[in-house]
Amino acid sequence: MYKIESDHRSSLYYDQYEWCVTFNIAEANCLRNLEQKRFEQAIRNAKRWHQEIVSYAQLPSEQWSDAKEQALRRACDCLLAETHPFKTVVSYNTVSLYTNHVGLADHLETHEFELRLVRQARLTKPANVVQLRESQYAYRTYFRERRINLEQRNMLANFLNSRRDTLRVSTALDNWVNGKLLGYIRNHSYSRAHYFVDHDHPNEGTMLSLVMPGMVRKTMPIETTK
Repeated sequence: MYKIESDHRSSLYYDQYEWCVTFNIAEANCLRNLEQKRFEQAIRNAKRWHQEIVSYAQLPSEQWSDAKEQALRRACDCLLAETHPFKTVVSYNTVSLYTNHVGLADHLETHEFELRLVRQARLTKPANVVQLRESQYAYRTYFRERRINLEQRNMLANFLNSRRDTLRVSTALDNWVNGKLLGYIRNHSYSRAHYFVDHDHPNEGTMLSLVMPGMVRKTMPIETTK
């Protein structure tokens, strides 16, 4: 039986969901779109990618397997059977499902998926403020979840790396934008909603929007609590 972790927040997930159910599955990107044609195309793309890796990089560990495909199809069927609204967010081999129906977690567990985490949003923090024990900065700007190409990612990396004296780039964002980890290299096309930069001037978020239009999700003041 999974355990529920309280997540003390200022708002619901995506301003509407109480629960976040997370599980790991190989080739999770295939679950981004559950519409049959899109899902089948994603499966074919994943198979082709694995064949190329095995062939050119000589990595037998990357061999596609029937077990991977069966798990993906089981997950797809399980999610299609869910009657309550939910939002799917995929990051490398992790799937996070945002919902108001915690029964989705029970459904997944019944279908033999090991749940990594089940979080419940607890609205105990003030809205539109980032509370930290200590910080040298006055504002935090969060990114949107969106698809970008390699040229755009490199442009963003150049901007962030050139402003290290005025920005604190979160570790996850730094790893992704600069391709420091294998998982991030393979997933270079998608920014994540938890990526952020800290800064002192409120206009830094505006400058980021000029470099990468549509990338900024929100900028909030930082409040120290110590």
